[in-house]
Amino acid sequence: METIRGLATNGPAIIGTGCAFTVLAVLAVGLRIVSKRIAHSPFAVDDWLLVIALLFYFTTEVLVIRSDVVGRQASSPEDGKYQIYLQYVYIYSVFYFVIVALVQISILAFYRRIFFLSRFFRWTSAILIAVCIAWWIVAMIIEIGYPGHPIGYYFPGGPQTTLDVNYLDFWLAMGILEVFLQVTILILPIREVYRLQLSLKKQMLCSLIFALGSFVIITGIVRLILVYQPGAADVDLTQGNIWINVHLGVAIICACLPTYRPLISRTSWIKLHSRHTNESSKTSDQKHGLHSARQSAHYGDTNELMAAVYTGHPGEMQGNFVEARHSESTNETKTESHDESPVRTGEAIRVKHTVDVV
Repeated sequence: METIRGLATNGPAIIGTGCAFTVLAVLAVGLRIVSKRIAHSPFAVDDWLLVIALLFYFTTEVLVIRSDVVGRQASSPEDGKYQIYLQYVYIYSVFYFVIVALVQISILAFYRRIFFLSRFFRWTSAILIAVCIAWWIVAMIIEIGYPGHPIGYYFPGGPQTTLDVNYLDFWLAMGILEVFLQVTILILPIREVYRLQLSLKKQMLCSLIFALGSFVIITGIVRLILVYQPGAADVDLTQGNIWINVHLGVAIICACLPTYRPLISRTSWIKLHSRHTNESSKTSDQKHGLHSARQSAHYGDTNELMAAVYTGHPGEMQGNFVEARHSESTNETKTESHDESPVRTGEAIRVKHTVDVV
């Protein structure tokens, strides 16, 4: 009954976190693929493992959301709708271990691909990969063969055989081992990263990635605390479902973050190129305005010339130069004479010189 009440209470949160983190995980993997295309880098083992993990995660979220919709229609544990809900739980509980193992092995494969590996790093990463595989095999055997109840409990007509395993203790032990593996994987590359003598900006970016990785560990611990209730006759599984959505989604996102460098570099180049283009355009406009002012001085367009002079050097003396030139042009029009005195010629030259400075 606790789960049925939890479905009514936590149903919107399950659907909300499931949809949100599915979209974020798909976006993260999509950006990883775009980044690799920008770098003209072929798909490696770590990329394929993460794509497969994303497919399992997407399927898991569909099952989680579907189980929530069906489970909320159940009125009691004996209701047929509740039986369907348990079948969904059985399937995505198996998928959970698949996704965690794939993400962890993908991260370790990524480490081995990008770092100049020391002997210690090679051996440590290889041992961690072996432990992840062993953890996954044991989890699959227990989770499929005896997930707390015989398979016939979930699927009528299925085997009624049981294993001599305390499922709750097994589940806690697997959760603790998962946290240990995640902590080890998180701290493993720190020494290698800071030996690269990165700039302060890149060190801060790496620190942010490690901080997000620690959030994955925190979500796993919260899930363990909420679901592990020894001695309880009935446990609310819905709170664990919320943190499954968050835990797996953030794990996939964090596994993609270190691969975004080509994408970030391309984005920075586009911004720099756009700024350079704008500055070039402004410089061109200024040169065009100066050229127009010079043409105005050449053809005697005194009104435009005055505006150009005042814009560049708003001094009273320059205004007098322009007014003198304007007076000269007016007198020349009235008398229809082409003779210029030395003083007027000098004044015209001084105006032209002023425009050149602008």
